[in-house]
Amino acid sequence: MSLQFLDSVPLVVLVGLGSFLAAPLIYTLDKLAVMEDQRWVFMSGVITLPLFGLLCCVWVRRSPCKKEPLFYVFSIFSFTCVVDLFIALELDGYVKGFMEFYLREGEPYLRSSYGCLINYWDGTGHFAMYLAMIALMSTGADYRQLGLYWVGSIMNSMIVFMPGNWTGNKGIKWSYLLNVPYVVYPIYAGVRFFREGFHLKKRQFRGKSPVERTVEKFFIAWFSLAILVCMFRMIACMGCKDYITTFYITDIEPYLVDPRQYGKTQALAYFYYYIPVFVAVICSLVYDGQTWIKDWSLLCAGGTMQGQLVYIWCSLKWSTPTEHLVPDTILARSIFWLVNLSLVIVPHLFAVYCHRFEIRDKLAPYLSNIQGQSQSLPKQASPIRPKKTPPVISETRRVTRLQKKLL
Repeated sequence: MSLQFLDSVPLVVLVGLGSFLAAPLIYTLDKLAVMEDQRWVFMSGVITLPLFGLLCCVWVRRSPCKKEPLFYVFSIFSFTCVVDLFIALELDGYVKGFMEFYLREGEPYLRSSYGCLINYWDGTGHFAMYLAMIALMSTGADYRQLGLYWVGSIMNSMIVFMPGNWTGNKGIKWSYLLNVPYVVYPIYAGVRFFREGFHLKKRQFRGKSPVERTVEKFFIAWFSLAILVCMFRMIACMGCKDYITTFYITDIEPYLVDPRQYGKTQALAYFYYYIPVFVAVICSLVYDGQTWIKDWSLLCAGGTMQGQLVYIWCSLKWSTPTEHLVPDTILARSIFWLVNLSLVIVPHLFAVYCHRFEIRDKLAPYLSNIQGQSQSLPKQASPIRPKKTPPVISETRRVTRLQKKLL
């Protein structure tokens, strides 16, 4: 009887609510004495995640998602998202007694502004993406585009997070290996999404209007400037002693030289990974018909969303050392917000531009319904005004000028 009841509940609801089973689990683990050993902390993660996967097998037994391997990946990752959310809440002091054992014996490098904020993003942004993809998957809808956005977001976090842990001032323990699935499965999903995109017929960007040509010139100019900015930030954080680079890391973005190395690693990620993407974007705009850039635009947008959101927040958060916060001056704040907001806004605008035809096709039914409803509304009748009757002119009297005007 209970299994029949579960069949009537949407799959995304079961996964979303089931993920919060992590809360009583981690609260119990925090009270166990064996969690003083880092090896048992690692084993607790190795054991609990497959158990939640088995629970998902019960929920999905009559769903078309049963044979979809990414469903189990998204479900288990949504469970870990709740764990990460409690890590962030405990670091900021909103909850207590849930993840102290993990912060002590599992991943002590999370005790930083970057570690806190990467967990906030995982517990909110990635959690929402997992549930959205499961909802689309269970209804048979296409989730490939959202999946590419997620791959870009989570891969950027791992590219910065894992090397930052190696080079930071915190030690590496056994639980560091729990991050390996966050690298392996996104790579698998990304390769799969790109291969599926090769078989799709995509509308080429030909016969562009003057407005589209102007928009593309703006994107070419911005991405060219972004390449220069990323190169300059990399040179600055690597220890260049020139006056302008010293001024920049001292008076504009001191978080680039934070000893925990996450800011520097993000700048290096922009240099080694995003600059090639920016060059590819410029080439796709110069030479028409490059439909492959549509998938890469989503990957780039997801990566910049995660990277810039966490980087901006770390540069302003109270837990960051004062000497590495953005200086409270008009010049520093203006340049900081201009550079970092543009690095996240413009890639999203470019992704929207690349998918403008798909967005227009999806919005067309809604716009036609709104237009049809507006046309079906009865028009308000205008008030009837009485016609003016010309004055009766007597034959015996002369016609005045006023009477001539009225006639």
